[in-house]
Amino acid sequence: MRRRTNDTPDHTRLRRSAAGLVASLLAVAVMVIGGAPAHAAPTAPSGRAPAATVDLSRWMGDMHGYLDGQPLNRIAMPGSHDSGSWSIPADPALCTSGWSYNIAKVDPRLAASISRSQSGSLTDQLDQGARYVDLRLCFEGGQWRTFHGAPMGGVFFDDASGEAASVKHWVDAHPSEVVVFSVSVAAPAGTDVKEPLTRLRDLFGSRVATRTDLSPTSTYGDYVKAGKNVVLVDSSGAVDQPWAWHGDSVSDRGSYPTGAPSWWDILKSFFNGSPPQQIYDQTLTLNQAALARDPGADAGRFFVLSSIVQPDVQIPQLFLIRLLSPFFPASVRDNYLMYLANGLNPQVVTKLRTDWRAPGLARNMNIVTIDDLGGRPQGDLQRAVIDINTLPGRTT
Repeated sequence: MRRRTNDTPDHTRLRRSAAGLVASLLAVAVMVIGGAPAHAAPTAPSGRAPAATVDLSRWMGDMHGYLDGQPLNRIAMPGSHDSGSWSIPADPALCTSGWSYNIAKVDPRLAASISRSQSGSLTDQLDQGARYVDLRLCFEGGQWRTFHGAPMGGVFFDDASGEAASVKHWVDAHPSEVVVFSVSVAAPAGTDVKEPLTRLRDLFGSRVATRTDLSPTSTYGDYVKAGKNVVLVDSSGAVDQPWAWHGDSVSDRGSYPTGAPSWWDILKSFFNGSPPQQIYDQTLTLNQAALARDPGADAGRFFVLSSIVQPDVQIPQLFLIRLLSPFFPASVRDNYLMYLANGLNPQVVTKLRTDWRAPGLARNMNIVTIDDLGGRPQGDLQRAVIDINTLPGRTT
């Protein structure tokens, strides 16, 4: 009998069935091991956002997967140096009880130029990733004002324009961001030097951590679970209360550039044409030595790596710049400390991305204080700091 055209031999049907089965299996395999659409980018596990793209205003919360089990004093975090100095004007009033008052009163404008170390407000600095705030307050004219050395900035506790209220709102709105406030005061004899700390404690309320319940070695997760995202460090030693952490809970491990050079050192640097790179090298050398040093007794303290410049030996150069002011932009003439910082900061970024990522150094990284925190493109310095938290061996 002649086979109909739609009849198929058994062996042909078997081949086609086998081919169909293979195709089906391959389709299932693709779904199991690679079935995501081609355009879908892989995502980081929850709480492990990449430092390169994280929102700096909430980086701790977004990176909690790296931080939850880490002691707070082993989390790499940016900090701002002389945080309140951003509001010092070009021709400032002076804090008469400030340590540099007698020098500053000779030329307040020159003093302001080497005292202003930040370009954004305190909440700007917090939004830019700072989790350590170096807050210095002077009592002058019946009010507490921010200051650095002697030049003063704005009134701090004023309800209309003071920064205290805006910082409190920021802290309330960011419960996953733990901020260490180091508070130091300067005031005439007879002033209640406990007042600033007490007012800050009252302002932040239940968010203030007590040193009897938590410590620098308590984990980030412990702070967040307890609802405590403010640490008040009493750097002036004025208050003996559990909510006022002792000044010795913080150590710079020798990383702070030496200050108060002699007039001979200043003149010598002037006649030698001392370039800024010499003070940059001093900072970077001190930083590297501090990172390499065994913490010893400091293992239980916060570690502040002072990645800042000490501009005192540059005073003669700044004096000449002010004499020749028409030939220099205001960014150099009136903001000399930040001008110097903007030469140092790119070198700090390079160190953070290379030498300081070595396991022995990165292991010790904690707070890195920075001048002109907001002056870096896309926050690259802050991101280089917080990226240390993602290195192998950092998470517990």
